[in-house]
Amino acid sequence: MIKSDFALAIKEYFADHTPMHRHDCFEIIFIRDGRGMHLINDNQFPYGKGDLFLLNPADKHAFLAASRSSFVIIDFTAALFGRNSPIGYDKPELSHYFRQLEYIFQHAGHFKGFIGLNEADREFSGALIQRIVTEWEQNGIFREVVLQNLVFLLLNIIARYAQQPVTSEIPVQVESAGYEMTQFIQHNIYDNEKISLNGIAAHFNLSKDYIGAYFNKKTGKTIRQFILDYKLELAKSRLRYSSLSISQIAEELGFTDESHLNKLFKRQEGLTAGQFRKTSLSNGLRSNTSIIDQF
Repeated sequence: MIKSDFALAIKEYFADHTPMHRHDCFEIIFIRDGRGMHLINDNQFPYGKGDLFLLNPADKHAFLAASRSSFVIIDFTAALFGRNSPIGYDKPELSHYFRQLEYIFQHAGHFKGFIGLNEADREFSGALIQRIVTEWEQNGIFREVVLQNLVFLLLNIIARYAQQPVTSEIPVQVESAGYEMTQFIQHNIYDNEKISLNGIAAHFNLSKDYIGAYFNKKTGKTIRQFILDYKLELAKSRLRYSSLSISQIAEELGFTDESHLNKLFKRQEGLTAGQFRKTSLSNGLRSNTSIIDQF
């Protein structure tokens, strides 16, 4: 993992509060110690030692510290939304790492900011983060490889919670098998063979002729429309947070070319991909100020 992929800092607050603010990157916050209230958008979460939060750039948040509080902040920079770094002993290939990260961020709203870890995962995540801090502060051999694997492991724990459905937020018709199918498609969105009718039918042991009608009945969408909608959501993330060109985004997501992506984007959003990027920039979703300096 290249050094610009994420930044790490430790912050302390005494019985005080931070102003409501928003950052330009995705952020994991781990509570090392202390207690208080974490305000995220319209939600309030009492926080304590071992709690974990995941914020996206659209989230506004503030801390009301009831006692001396210590936080570990991991800020994921826009570099992760670019192309993979070269493979090397200190810069391993990032495609699987990024796609796991992308899946979590795409479902960040699922948490509303707070990740409700069970006791075992709280303990393990705390140990992982402490090790991440130790590696970050040292400059040992294979530092970047070790950091990548530690962070990747933490992200996989978070991803497990992202996959757990919140029943109240899932329409009745999407529950059970329909939900499993949507998850399968999202996890394999870059593999056209797996998300073809044949691929989905084989995975769920259903007939190719039946799978389309079954999916539509369970989700209210055709498989083709669901895939298109999800790819356009991924395109939005890249347009907001990366410096990839529109043609590069189109290629990565399997669109014919930039013109094809623009056509579909305008049909669904009323804007071309380029216009959407300009609108996002003007709304301040990609400021150049360091997230950690603003915390």
